Amino acid sequence: MSSPFAPPPSARELRRKLERTAKRGLKPQRGAGHIKLPITIRFNEKDEQDLQRKPHQMLKGFRTGEADEGDWNAITLRLNWGKVLSVAHFPDSVPQAEAGIEAIRAIKARHERTGKWGISQPEYDAIDWALAHMDGMQQMCTRRELRDALEVVYTANEYLRAVGEIEDRLDRACS
Repeated sequence: MSSPFAPPPSARELRRKLERTAKRGLKPQRGAGHIKLPITIRFNEKDEQDLQRKPHQMLKGFRTGEADEGDWNAITLRLNWGKVLSVAHFPDSVPQAEAGIEAIRAIKARHERTGKWGISQPEYDAIDWALAHMDGMQQMCTRRELRDALEVVYTANEYLRAVGEIEDRLDRACS
């Protein structure tokens, strides 16, 4: 499986996948050229480590003042993913996962007030614990469980985005 941090496949690679699919007589799923891997295949070891290590490196950027909104979004996604997994499979850790999410929200609120990205030690500890726990859950959960939890996070974000657009339209109509 390709790395989640790798560049998208080239047109040549996509064309080759289409040709291989046609030769085997397989019907492409979800549009032309889309080939799904079996759900039993996991990331390779390097990709697993990258998924675990990079959010911790981004978190250190908040401490040094080098973080940006992209880092905040990546860590928030990882924490939300961890909370969904905690609720579904590790209920004893839900309060700590929620503490990590509250800490990352506090960082965003502070950034909106001050215009600077920073982190306090209690916030750092809460987020670091939640990220470390997510790393452990990633190792213990099946690929299917990881996929399902990530789809829940994406669905919730799409719902909130749609609600926000409706609210914005109503606000514009009323003003």
